[in-house]
Amino acid sequence: MKIFTGNFANVKKYKANNLEPISIALSARYFNGQKYKSLNPDWSFKDFSKEKYTPLFNEILSKLNAKTVYMELLKLSNNKDVVLCCHEKAGDFCHRHLVAEWLKKELGIEVFELGKMQPEQTSLF
Repeated sequence: MKIFTGNFANVKKYKANNLEPISIALSARYFNGQKYKSLNPDWSFKDFSKEKYTPLFNEILSKLNAKTVYMELLKLSNNKDVVLCCHEKAGDFCHRHLVAEWLKKELGIEVFELGKMQPEQTSLF
């Protein structure tokens, strides 16, 4: 399974390309797909600067087992490639990018943002 990151604005494109969007957002009002709450930030982080937010969210990640997270995402996706989704547009600071860095550090896997860098899938969008 490959893991990508993206935002809710492109969910239809992800599904059309046989990718499984999974929400890691605190709220996903109009998203009816799978949700993985273990990767949600805390509500209290909402208005924090990047400098304050990053160490707090990394503390949440440090309490998780990356292999377990990977296996749970695999199960939620029915063995499809996954797009971890939230609201921020590509290029904006977002916790999904911290998750991508954490997965690389813990599991050695590259997690690319769709819409920015698309290795092996350059025709997606």
